[in-house]
Parts: sequence; structure tokens; C-alpha cells
Amino acid sequence: MRISFPNKEQDDTLVGAGETRIGTAADNGITVAGTGVAPHHVRLRLSERGIELSVLDAQARTHVNTRPVRERAILRYGDMVSLGSVPFVLKPDHDADIRDDIPPPASQSSPEAVRHLPARVLLRGLSGMHFGKIVPVRGRLVVGSGDQADLRLDEPGMTARHAAVEYIDGTIVLRNLDAGSTFVNGVETSDAILQAGDQLCFGRDRFLVEAPGFPQRSSSSHGAHSAQDFSPNVTQTMKAVPSSASAASPSGDGQPNGAGKNDIWWLIAAAAVIAGGLALLFLGII
Repeated sequence: MRISFPNKEQDDTLVGAGETRIGTAADNGITVAGTGVAPHHVRLRLSERGIELSVLDAQARTHVNTRPVRERAILRYGDMVSLGSVPFVLKPDHDADIRDDIPPPASQSSPEAVRHLPARVLLRGLSGMHFGKIVPVRGRLVVGSGDQADLRLDEPGMTARHAAVEYIDGTIVLRNLDAGSTFVNGVETSDAILQAGDQLCFGRDRFLVEAPGFPQRSSSSHGAHSAQDFSPNVTQTMKAVPSSASAASPSGDGQPNGAGKNDIWWLIAAAAVIAGGLALLFLGII
């Protein structure tokens, strides 16, 4: 995974599996300065299960896609995280991971016929005016600001027929219609082959591509490339190393790897033996 700072507070940074802390302190995996950024602001944990954000300073302002986060949030590619005044975006390792070799347009059915097609693909609003709403893609969904758009968005730079999301022979496609660009998982592009779980961003409006039964883009391939694969303005963080306390106690109880539970069972067994001995002694006296 790549962390990209749109305001260029620092170069893009590759993050591998494990934990990465972000804040102003020098001992963070990613050190960034800015108004409202705490010394130890957030922690990112990357695993096979996904990307988890934990807020480390409850007094610090943290937002995901303009919505406040107090403790934890599950993130996906394309999300914008704001630490005080400093935003960053989660992106794939390479911009080229978003394929743009889309198939040619399919023959267009009449609007009435398309309206009655079953929706294999849905767009779920993550932010903006369509937050929480579900938009079905029945063959072809035109996105734009004009009256002919199926999904109308009032965004700066949005043209009347900006782009289309299409479902063509089992492939989900983003197609440019009017020389515009869209962000797919944080990567600016015109055309793209989409997968379930991808995020589309049109200005302030963000949508999650939902397609039950379709494969999702892997979010656990981070760290699989060498430093030579990336441009000079991309840096890499070290693989997370647990502290001595956490290494000795993954559960946070201060005991090494289950030793606390074993000690309890030994105490219970010893207490039972002592109790049995006392009972025999008492019976012998009587």
C-alpha cells in the first residue's frame, strides 16, 4: 500500500504488513508535521484481513472522507485520512495497478430496456450528497452534471456527461465520456477496469463498487516490490517490529505468550491438592 500526501508534505511512502504509526514524533514510521497533528496521532495495521486505523490521541482531530473518527476505522484504497490539517490518501503500490485497457463499448439498448435489466453492480455512497444511498448499475450508468446523466453530481469541473460505469460481459468498466478524469482507489485516471471493493471519487462524492460474487482487488499485496521498482519520490517504511512488551505479551497482559493462563491453572491445581490434604488431615483427627 502507498500513502500519498496530496499537498506534498512529504513524498509518497510505501507501507508493508504490520503496524505503522504516523505523527510528528521522530519515532513514528511516518513523521509528518502540520497544524493539529499529534506526536503519535494514528496507527495503521495492515494484514490479510484489511487496513485498520486506530486513533492514538483522543484529543487529536482525525477524519476519514471528511467524517470524524474517534477510535477505529476500517480503511480501503482511495480513502482520504485527515490528521488535523494534513490529509493523505491510501493508494495501490503503483498507479499502473489500475488497468485502463478497457473493452470497446457494448451495443446500446434502449433506455427503457436498460431500466429493466437486473443490477449486477451497485454504487454505494460513502460521502457527499449520496452518502448512504445505493445506485444500481443496469448495464450502463452515466455520471455527470447534465439532465441526461443517470447519476447527477454537482461538482466543480463535472461535465454534463462526465463518465460511465458499465457492466460488459462480466467486466465492470469506468469509461471516460467527456475528457474528464476520475479517481479510482486514489489514482487519477480516465478509463479503468473496476473490481468489487474499488472506490470511485468525483470531487466530494465517493462511491464504493459493490458486486456480489465478483472478486475483490487484493489489499494485502503491499511490500511485494523492491525499492528499484519505484520512482525516487517514493520511500519505504521498515517492517513493523513489536516492542519488547508487546512481543512478550501479544494479549497485553504482561505475560509471555500464554504464561498468565498457565500460571492460573497451576495455582488452581496446587490449591486443590492442598485442600485435599487438609481434608484428609481433618478426617484423621476426628
